[in-house]
Amino acid sequence: MIERIAPALLYPENRFFLDYIGGVDASRRFFEHPPAAFVDAAEARRSVDFPRVELASRLRVYNEALEAPSSALANADGLAEPDTYCVVAGQQAGFLGGPLFAVYKILSVLHAASRLADRLKTRVVPIFWLASEDHDFTEINRVRIPDELGDLRTISFDWDGRGLPIERLPITPEIQTAMDEALDFFPEARAADRDLFLPDPSDDYATWHARIWSRLFGNRGLVLLEPRTVRPMAGPFFGEALALADEITAVLNESADELHTHGYAVLLDPEKAGGLFTFSKGGRRVRIADPASHTSRAVDSPARYSPDAALRPLLADSLLPTIANVLGSNEIAYQAMLNPLYHLFGIPQPIALPRRGYTLLTARQASQLERCETTVSDVLAGRFDPASVARSAVSPSLLEAFAERKADVRDALRPLLAPLEQLDPGLAARWRQTAGQIEQQIDRLEERAVQVDLARRGISLRELRRLSAQIRPAGKPQERVVPLIQIAARHGLQWIPKLESLADPDEYAHYAVTLGESDE
Repeated sequence: MIERIAPALLYPENRFFLDYIGGVDASRRFFEHPPAAFVDAAEARRSVDFPRVELASRLRVYNEALEAPSSALANADGLAEPDTYCVVAGQQAGFLGGPLFAVYKILSVLHAASRLADRLKTRVVPIFWLASEDHDFTEINRVRIPDELGDLRTISFDWDGRGLPIERLPITPEIQTAMDEALDFFPEARAADRDLFLPDPSDDYATWHARIWSRLFGNRGLVLLEPRTVRPMAGPFFGEALALADEITAVLNESADELHTHGYAVLLDPEKAGGLFTFSKGGRRVRIADPASHTSRAVDSPARYSPDAALRPLLADSLLPTIANVLGSNEIAYQAMLNPLYHLFGIPQPIALPRRGYTLLTARQASQLERCETTVSDVLAGRFDPASVARSAVSPSLLEAFAERKADVRDALRPLLAPLEQLDPGLAARWRQTAGQIEQQIDRLEERAVQVDLARRGISLRELRRLSAQIRPAGKPQERVVPLIQIAARHGLQWIPKLESLADPDEYAHYAVTLGESDE
């Protein structure tokens, strides 16, 4: 089963994203290039010098340490060549890969790089920027695994270094315990898949997660990058960012006003965004309040500085020959504010490509939907009520027979009511109680008969509720809740590359896909 899902069913609250993928001019005016203008984006990059040789050397060393395959190392080396470009996506180091959307983002990067290489007739390198300088610990310290009823079981760990960047996080005993608990979902038959998620003895937390992605996608040429790998090259950018602090605030406020004018939400606070962090003596990220006092130090010691969410894309695009960034729905909305910053820094703004998305089903779940004459879209739209669906699938003659018999019982008992009231008004209340009890017994019998009838048709109300919860766990899109390891434990990993061939090559799409394996 393959079903195309309307994006509005997944992200109804994100009007900017929906307008952008829908080609609405009011949204696309916030970017330098429309999604299909890859030739123009490449030409804009061609005129800008990048520190290619040092970049290629640093990325080779980092990916060699991950034991990346030769295809990834060749791509890292290729970045030294003047006619090589890249497509970039980024994400925090979600525990054991995090929710499924991180996989879909990487698949989108691989697909986009391959497509652009064919069209531009040159090497285009897929790069995944692991945002390990982030200090938002709660973004990376857990997985939530939905049970069959959609309730979420959380597996998490704590760290006494909260507030430090994730790149400082070692693999602690607490992390090891949480990892063992999560990986225990893998049956012995999938031990080889489970082992892909194990750290190397020398790994810290961030390197471990880069290694996971390299193991899964390095043979497709994916190059992994952590900010600490390239921060030593960022001195000129950091110095300029501090020197332009007032101008950055001004243009972000202009962007916010323009978004408001077109009726769009502003996701970045223009008074706070667009700055740098430095690292305290204890290693914590501290936002710089006095830019002028840090300018020379940032140029001379860039490893001690890092950008916030508004400047991170610009830092990446100042160091990498990027022609496209693969972005999620919220990322596209907040990057709508950044085009004036690209002009301010003299950096070509890459194309913003929406990542692909998928909702995964087992063969059994697809069959259940088919038998109920419903779709994944119905579930996501809230049009799927398991009780109503089950009721509608019951034999009409069975329901009619019970309705008639209940009416017969009421008719048979009704002549007793008046005589009983004449004898004693209290007996009327007893009559109503008795009639209600008889009807309840008939209802129980009907419920049991309905269950048997549905079972003969291969339908269970409990399974329908479970189906709804698995498609829309906790009322959210599956890709934002269900972790990679849960699907890998159940289905292995062979399904991942097969998803790429399903989507339209030139536009955003979300598909419901049957993995072809029963969950029984």
